[in-house]
Amino acid sequence: MKIVQLDPDSWEEGRGYRKNRLLPAQALRQPGTLLQIVAIPAGAHVPPHSHRTSVEVYVVRRGVCELTVNGARHEMRPGDVMLMEPGDVHELFNPGEEAFELWVFKTNATDGDVVWD
Repeated sequence: MKIVQLDPDSWEEGRGYRKNRLLPAQALRQPGTLLQIVAIPAGAHVPPHSHRTSVEVYVVRRGVCELTVNGARHEMRPGDVMLMEPGDVHELFNPGEEAFELWVFKTNATDGDVVWD
């Protein structure tokens, strides 16, 4: 068993978001996998992008966010689970007044996987 504590000093800034990797591939004993928390501040926008090889599972923890995937808009709320396939072009916008937070579990992640449109 392993208990994982969120390290408040391990946040990394991204394009319209910040992330904190909770479990890297080494901890999961599977290359190309990871679990991270992604936070999108109120009013922030994560630009359109896709992944060459990664499959991403989103689990919404708090807040409300607009997710557009391949041109179709979806509203994400706490408890929602979404699956992003390789090649799915997706972007996120937080129209709310509070931070939006989701957990992202990735499989088959590789270097250079993200393609920003």
